[in-house]
Amino acid sequence: AQGSDLLLRSVLSVAQFAAWIADPGKPTSSSSDPRSASGSISADMALFNAVSNLASALTEAASLVWMELAMFGLAAMCYSFFIGIPGSGAAKPTVRKGKGKVLSSDACKAMPHESLPTTNAGASSDVLGIWERAKSLGEVPPLDLASVADAMRELGKSPSDIVDELRSALTKSPAVLPSIFSLLGAFLRDDRVDMLDVTLALLEEHGHVADVSMYAGLMAAQLRRRNYVGVAATGARVPSNTLTPRMRAILASAAAQRSCLEEALGHLQEMSVPAEGAKSPLAPTVAVQILALAAKEKCVPVAGEELQRLCVRLEDKQFQELLMAEGRRSSTEVCEELLSVGSALGVPLEFARAALAKAQSAKLVAGGAGGAGGASSGELQRYASMIKTHTKERDLKSAAAVFERLCNSGTTLTPLIYNCFLDACVQCGDFECASAHFEEMKRLNVVDTVGYNTLLKAYLTRGQTVEAGNLVKEMTARGLSANKVTYNELLHAKVMSKDRRGMWSVVEEMQQAGVKPNSVTCSIILKSLTGYSQPSDLRRVIELIDNIEECIDEVLFSSVIEACIRIKEMDLLSELMKRYRQRGGFVNLSAPTYGSMIKAYGQAGDVKRVQELWAEMQERGVKPTSITLGCLTEALVINNQADEAWELVRQQMENEERRGCINTVIYSTVLKGFAVTKRVDKVFTVYQEMRGQGIPCNTITYNTMLDACAKCCAMGRASQLLEDMAATCVEPDIITYSTIVKGYCVEGDVDRAFHVLAEMKKDGKFEPDEIMYNSILDGCAKQHRVEDALKMLDEMKASGIRPSNYTLSILVKILGHARRLPQAFEMVESLSSQNGFRPNVQVYTCLVQACLHNRRLDKALSLHDTMVADAGCAVDEKFYAVLARGCLQMRQPFKAVEVVRAAYQLHGHKLAPSARRDGRAVGVEAKALEEFASKLQAGGREEQEAWAKLSGDLEKSCGVRVSAECWQGGSRDSWQSRPAAGGRSRGAY
Repeated sequence: AQGSDLLLRSVLSVAQFAAWIADPGKPTSSSSDPRSASGSISADMALFNAVSNLASALTEAASLVWMELAMFGLAAMCYSFFIGIPGSGAAKPTVRKGKGKVLSSDACKAMPHESLPTTNAGASSDVLGIWERAKSLGEVPPLDLASVADAMRELGKSPSDIVDELRSALTKSPAVLPSIFSLLGAFLRDDRVDMLDVTLALLEEHGHVADVSMYAGLMAAQLRRRNYVGVAATGARVPSNTLTPRMRAILASAAAQRSCLEEALGHLQEMSVPAEGAKSPLAPTVAVQILALAAKEKCVPVAGEELQRLCVRLEDKQFQELLMAEGRRSSTEVCEELLSVGSALGVPLEFARAALAKAQSAKLVAGGAGGAGGASSGELQRYASMIKTHTKERDLKSAAAVFERLCNSGTTLTPLIYNCFLDACVQCGDFECASAHFEEMKRLNVVDTVGYNTLLKAYLTRGQTVEAGNLVKEMTARGLSANKVTYNELLHAKVMSKDRRGMWSVVEEMQQAGVKPNSVTCSIILKSLTGYSQPSDLRRVIELIDNIEECIDEVLFSSVIEACIRIKEMDLLSELMKRYRQRGGFVNLSAPTYGSMIKAYGQAGDVKRVQELWAEMQERGVKPTSITLGCLTEALVINNQADEAWELVRQQMENEERRGCINTVIYSTVLKGFAVTKRVDKVFTVYQEMRGQGIPCNTITYNTMLDACAKCCAMGRASQLLEDMAATCVEPDIITYSTIVKGYCVEGDVDRAFHVLAEMKKDGKFEPDEIMYNSILDGCAKQHRVEDALKMLDEMKASGIRPSNYTLSILVKILGHARRLPQAFEMVESLSSQNGFRPNVQVYTCLVQACLHNRRLDKALSLHDTMVADAGCAVDEKFYAVLARGCLQMRQPFKAVEVVRAAYQLHGHKLAPSARRDGRAVGVEAKALEEFASKLQAGGREEQEAWAKLSGDLEKSCGVRVSAECWQGGSRDSWQSRPAAGGRSRGAY
């Protein structure tokens, strides 16, 4: 820039000199040169300026060039110093490590177990050069050979070339052996199967054996690549006694893929039985493949025995596909063997048999209709099974095809076939077809009781009870007697229609016909019993159960227990159990049944019976489940025995067999027990034990502990719980936030509650609900923060949260204490009308307290008249207690007497009567009545006379008697010295 400026000035000076020479007589203007001070210059001066400016420009240009050369020289010196001169022996190849870091070859030698990284082909050449120089040293440093192998691969070397390099290094220095072992893990991690295989072979060549997990990884990778021969070859390289169950399973899978059944079964026989609760290492797909091979070679039982020993689980769909394939190809005997194996392995046989029948049906159809001629009873049974299978699939068309094929074959059909097709029509919803078929059955005289019952069920399902009754009469006219199935169908219809009288009339008709009820009959009736049923119905069912012919099974007995629990007839349940215990009738009760009874007795508060049932379980050797232990823990906790529940949990944790039954829910129940009793130290002790035992905590667990902190004003501990939640990745829910807000409000830290609410809204995962807003409003009420409460109400409305009566009662309390009584009345009117609810007794009680706080007894008494005029609002004894106390506080004892008379609906008061139909006297809280009596007795003669008359009326009309001892607690002076208004009433909500 400086040179350009000087050159410009030189050019201007030369231009001026040239202009002067061209016209010497004309003065030269120097206006273009801002540095000239005069208007004109001479020729000598112009020439001098031009030469001097040109010389200055050249000098400064030379200095700039020299400066640039000096900078280049300095940079070259620094480069030579730090990097080295290219081509000289001092140069050190570099390798980039990570981003921007450069390591020399010496640095690489100094890295004992650091990675020797590469990033590109040029760096790979450098790494290979370092590797070659390292081998030439005689002692190979323990480098990261994975980087060396990657460099060789990038330079085009084959796996055999890379192994030759490793072999050469291992031969020269055994010190490289640990690096080669670590190289195996890198190859396995990167799925470099070819390199892993040859490297393992290299170690075997030198007499070293790698960890068996490397061979297992190689076999798994070969199996994924469908290299089944390679899997077998790798397995042969491992000693037989070191093969793990997982490796045996891989070998069996490869053998099954190669159709080598004997080899696959050999590997299964060598596998040990999995531990209890552990998953079998053999995949369900492999098990199905082995069964398919066994079906071909007709040795299904042998294969099934091994699969059952290994606790293999089969996929239902895969097993059904196998059955369908074998049903088309194999004999019935093989298919039955497969069904037997499937049942032993936990496959639902209902769908499996359906799949098999479908395949066999297709096989028969392919064989033609003529094959059915002269069918035996066994063949007819098989055709009936096919029709039933199509019925379950709601495939009436296929069922009709089978039935028509039998009819056209000339075979004499039995009622079984006709009844099967009739049931198919009914189950598939084709009532017209069912009616036509039934008429045909009557014409052919093949109809029996089963057919009538089937059509009866169709009538009842359609709600045609009249037609059903006519059908029963027709059956009787044909000489066919109604059996238990007939009456059970009729009974079921009555139960479904909730016809209690009709239900018992069917039972009576059944008994009159000489048909004894069975367990199905009793089960149908038991299911109809609800919490609103009469205990007499339950007793009638138990009488039926006592008279049934067959033995009572656990299902029926459990139904009786559940019915007793629903109706809350625990004494009847105890009597029933005692009776059957004496008869030895329920030895086989299961753990879930015991759990139901323990839960029921716990809810009834009968802890003694709960303990007896637990002892009975122990005595009979019934192994409890996690649900049973959960019911027992809950029964103890809800009866204020949290310590006993905790001790029970500890005992189970010491038992290895039952340790797995203790879960998060059970520990959370114990935590809840201590939280309810506000024993926060115990809560955290159980929490630490829970974590020490490895029992995971869920959101409910943390919410329970946070609730304990909130109730005990110990929110200082809540921060640690929140940190533990974050550390264990347990997500909080809306209850978590509500509990925290409630805790801070209880402690009086409303500002912190506002902060939590703001953070939750900012996070955006949850929206505040009514409970959270009510908690904050309650906190504002305790601190008399009226404006904050009203602002929160506006925010609540803006969020679409509808205020409730609870919200309204809090707002009335706040406005009452703030001496804003008119606004409180306006709030009650506006919120109730805008949100479609009527104020309840709690709102009216708070409003009465607000009136008393503002010394407006007249408005409080008028509120009574307003409330009792509303038939939908039930007055309670709390309301009258607050109103009576308020009258005494306002030094109006005779008004208080009127309030008490109105509460008990006695004569002698001017308050409005209740508009409710029940007309029940509500009364006053016992404690408030005693205080009232004490204060009147401590008053003057008129007050004492008023109380004497009131007490007489109470005892005479209502049977209420207040003992004389309660009067000794007060005196005239204490009553008169009580403030007339101001302090908060003890009866406040």
